Amino acid sequence: MWNYSFVLPSLMVLCVFLVYYLRSPRLPVRVNRTFLCVLLLQLALVVTDVLSSFADENYTSFSDATLYVLNMAFFVLFLARIYWFYLFTQDVLRFRRSNAPRLVMMSHGFFAMVELITLSSFVTGAVFYIDQGYHRGPLYNILYIAFFLYISLSLVLAFRYSGRLSRHELLSVVGYNAALFVGNIVRILLPRYLVMNTFCMLAIVIIYLSFENPDLYRSEQGEGFNLRALRDVLEEYSDGKPYRIMGVVLENYVDERGIYGGRQMDRGIAMIAEYLSSEFPNDMLFYVRGGRFVLMGGPDMDWDGMRRRVNARFQQPWKADDVDMFLNVGYVLMESGSEQCAVERVISSLMIAFDRVGRSGSVDDNTIDAQTMKEIDRQVDVKRALEQALEQDAVEVFLQVLVDSHTRRVAGAEALARIWDADGKIISPTTFIPIAEKGGYINLLGEQVFEKTCRFIRENELDKLGLKWINVNLSPIQCMRKDLNGRFMEILTRYGVDPGVIHLEITEESMVDYEILEKQIDALRENGFNFALDDYGSGYSNLTRVKRYPFFNIKLDMELVRDYCRERDKLLPNLINAFKQMGFTITAEGIETEEMAEIMTDVGCDYLQGFLFSKPISMDDFLKKYGRQSA
Repeated sequence: MWNYSFVLPSLMVLCVFLVYYLRSPRLPVRVNRTFLCVLLLQLALVVTDVLSSFADENYTSFSDATLYVLNMAFFVLFLARIYWFYLFTQDVLRFRRSNAPRLVMMSHGFFAMVELITLSSFVTGAVFYIDQGYHRGPLYNILYIAFFLYISLSLVLAFRYSGRLSRHELLSVVGYNAALFVGNIVRILLPRYLVMNTFCMLAIVIIYLSFENPDLYRSEQGEGFNLRALRDVLEEYSDGKPYRIMGVVLENYVDERGIYGGRQMDRGIAMIAEYLSSEFPNDMLFYVRGGRFVLMGGPDMDWDGMRRRVNARFQQPWKADDVDMFLNVGYVLMESGSEQCAVERVISSLMIAFDRVGRSGSVDDNTIDAQTMKEIDRQVDVKRALEQALEQDAVEVFLQVLVDSHTRRVAGAEALARIWDADGKIISPTTFIPIAEKGGYINLLGEQVFEKTCRFIRENELDKLGLKWINVNLSPIQCMRKDLNGRFMEILTRYGVDPGVIHLEITEESMVDYEILEKQIDALRENGFNFALDDYGSGYSNLTRVKRYPFFNIKLDMELVRDYCRERDKLLPNLINAFKQMGFTITAEGIETEEMAEIMTDVGCDYLQGFLFSKPISMDDFLKKYGRQSA
């Protein structure tokens, strides 16, 4: 007699899963199709397990043909279920079957062989036979061997490609395979208990919570999918399936959110998502935050027609909480090429294009083309070079002199970070500094520059180099770091350097949050640091803000200097005079000719910096060039 007590709860849970899964929005990707097959196989298997067990118990009431059919259906589905669990593991790992043809041939071949052996039982009785009831055949255990084989293959693949999974995902793969393993052991030990389906349901629950839960892929706005879902779909399409993308971008999203408020804007985003979903039901909708939507469809997607329809809707207000929101929109267009592109490369290209459109507004052509891809590749290479330089402590510090405007003798120098690409060429700081700031590397980069500057000061007598100080730049992000003062003092103490010979340069961008910056400056000044304001005139210059901070030097931005040298006016002389009356010294940046040097000296600048005197050079070259200069 078989024990059926575990079957009904498993069947109820399975039906709930199946109904909920079928009613939820699902991505058209292979892993979801495989999971659906697992659910359907499990449902069919539970039904055939009950029917075949009941028929075997009451074999006198059924014909031999009926017993053969029911038991054959069960064993065929039994093997198919574990095989589809194995295929699900491959899909979760984004395993390309074309890359391992031998493994695929072996796993497919063994599955087909065991199924054929099972089907042959009608004649051979290999797995089971009917003779006054159901009996096990001599090859019955081949089903268990197959079961353990596919679990083992799943685990081997999981650990072989573990780098493609998060720690939680890897544990989940191990978890559902362990549940299947234990279930098979229990079936072997307790063959009369229909309990294995319970362990299979446990495996399905683990899979659902870790990989198939719609909430993992659903947009926060309710309609459409999120960025994680977009990555999965692009991964599926990277095999060469053609597609088109139209990005819909709200212009100046941050400013608009500040105007209308977060609550109204969130409602507006939800309404836009609902509109796009209903207006273009044949395309997949993704919301990737920041007022950026992605519509993805086939190669016949009508970009022009879609833009006309969206433009027409945005001519009308979006009404949220009785507030009419008038929003502008821009577009990004992308089409899959003939060559395969890495998913992250596609995502990065989209994000860069989204940022450009969101800042500059809508233009006629925002198509991501081969040139855009090259720019992305360049940024990836720069990021890789930056990471390598930081990991190996290989960021080099170059020095550029500042000269006394009257004597033209070296007075100080500015420390500047430099890194190299794979070809040994210097990467422009205008390229790698923004990447360092966005990628979270700027603190480590700034700390390495500061430490190497301190080491240079300890190993060399500055006065023999004609130097009174060395300037070190602080990025706005560094200024937000609460332990900045402690880290700098620790490095100073280690090298025995007087903080008075290091001047910290900050830009006007750093002065946005006055309270935080004031605390940082006060703490650093108490320990002996002096501050210079860098690139004055490049942003929203504000004399009142400058007056509130204890700077000793103001560095005029090179564009401000060049503009004045091209066309004289009274504004800059009056500004310099005001600064000097406030006690500041003035440095002019970007001096490239003797004429510029004379003009800026006459207008009242104390120090000059630029290619006329020296380009930034390595510390070794600096020592060779200025080592013999007396104080």
